[in-house]
Amino acid sequence: MSLEAEKVIPHSADAIVAAYTSRDFHEHLAAKVGSELKGFEVSGTAETGFEVISKQAMSADKLPEIAKKVIKGTVNVTVTDKWSAPDASGSRRSDTTVDIAGAPVKAVASQTLHARSAAETLATVRGDVDVKIPIIGGKIKKAAEPYMRKFVELQATEVAKWIEKNS
Repeated sequence: MSLEAEKVIPHSADAIVAAYTSRDFHEHLAAKVGSELKGFEVSGTAETGFEVISKQAMSADKLPEIAKKVIKGTVNVTVTDKWSAPDASGSRRSDTTVDIAGAPVKAVASQTLHARSAAETLATVRGDVDVKIPIIGGKIKKAAEPYMRKFVELQATEVAKWIEKNS
């Protein structure tokens, strides 16, 4: 695993899930990372499990320096989160894939929201990046890992702020 992170979010798992299924939250998060939300779709229900697909466009200038050598212009990214139904404690898991159009790069991750109380959830994220570019693929993967960590931290921070602002 190239990424393992934990973050306590001072809100219920239900409130976090409500944010993650909100187009407004995804637009907010996209703006924070310098991308534009181009598409957003939710299917299923919070009670039985659901899937969120977001499509974003961003400048290749936002990528690690070594990636800019092989990826130019606008980068189109599709993020698919497949969320389980909540368990008896209210906790749930997401399996995530991140696809970059036209690039031999894919990220996969799992996130578990461990419901601790109505005012606290422990989010754990584990993920990896696969880069299929001869010679420099390993270097791109290594350079992408800090970006993934920053995004996980940003997402947790921003979901907490967004819930507080929109509750």
